[in-house]
Amino acid sequence: MVVVEHVTRLSDRRSQTSSETFPDDTSEAIRSAVEAVPTSVFEDTAKHKEGAFDASIADALPQYEYEGGAAAGYNPNCKLWSHLDFNYSVDLYDADERIAIEVEKSERKNISDDLLKFQKGYRTKKGGRPKIEFGSLVVPVNYRGSDNLYQHSLTKLDFMKGVLFIDDVAVIGYRDPRPD
Repeated sequence: MVVVEHVTRLSDRRSQTSSETFPDDTSEAIRSAVEAVPTSVFEDTAKHKEGAFDASIADALPQYEYEGGAAAGYNPNCKLWSHLDFNYSVDLYDADERIAIEVEKSERKNISDDLLKFQKGYRTKKGGRPKIEFGSLVVPVNYRGSDNLYQHSLTKLDFMKGVLFIDDVAVIGYRDPRPD
């Protein structure tokens, strides 16, 4: 099973106290879903198999819409801005709780994109509420021996926290089991 080494919230790193904090039970559910993923999903690194990690997390969180879950295509329920002609989506989305999850496996550049999606989701309203009130980044603490995407995510959060208008973001750092 995948090992989760760290969980940090934006609310723990900023002085603003007027926002809601990421719900403890939800953070724990996401952590448990990551920890339930068998390490065997990392054995086949072919591009079409890389989605197995995301899909395994989605299987453990059935209340979330999964981007890759609509009959092997892209789930339109995860394309939160299609009505604005933006072709962006989130990996997992719970519309009732207004929570988006982005799962990353390697790319540092995607963290900024993910945070911008959370920001855009907070600014996009549906029924008078933001489409995204809470975001979660699931990122490796290691990647091929050198890249700590978890620490990079915290650095990006610190850099953007003054302009990142969202209730809270939980960063979950897991250990990629592939050898360095």
